[in-house]
Amino acid sequence: MKTVWMSPEQTEGEGPLEELRTALRHVLPPGVSASIRLSSGRTVYVTARDISRTGACVIRRGSLEVVAQEEVLLDVSDYERNQSISLPARVQWVKTKSYNTLVGLVFSDGPLLPGTMLDQYLDQTLKARGSVAE
Repeated sequence: MKTVWMSPEQTEGEGPLEELRTALRHVLPPGVSASIRLSSGRTVYVTARDISRTGACVIRRGSLEVVAQEEVLLDVSDYERNQSISLPARVQWVKTKSYNTLVGLVFSDGPLLPGTMLDQYLDQTLKARGSVAE
């Protein structure tokens, strides 16, 4: 399965562009924090807008000095469960909107494999959606 990443303008609204994103996106639960380690070595705290098995969209309040194709590490931590994971990622796009910077990331090592900390959240989200639809 190939994931096509789009900028926020391309994913807003209905139509064929929205259909091109093939990976199901999920929201992380409250209490799970995220940060990006930039290629410069600087760590910047972000909010994970959504995440999938192949990438993530993160938001930084204010400016964020990243460019497309930059290699970064996405660090996600759940302090209640005492778990964390670091995922190598490549910046696909950067968009400034109001006072926020949105960044699209694709995981460099490919889709997340079952058994990772994030896999638990992705499964829980799918179960919650399934129970609502029944």
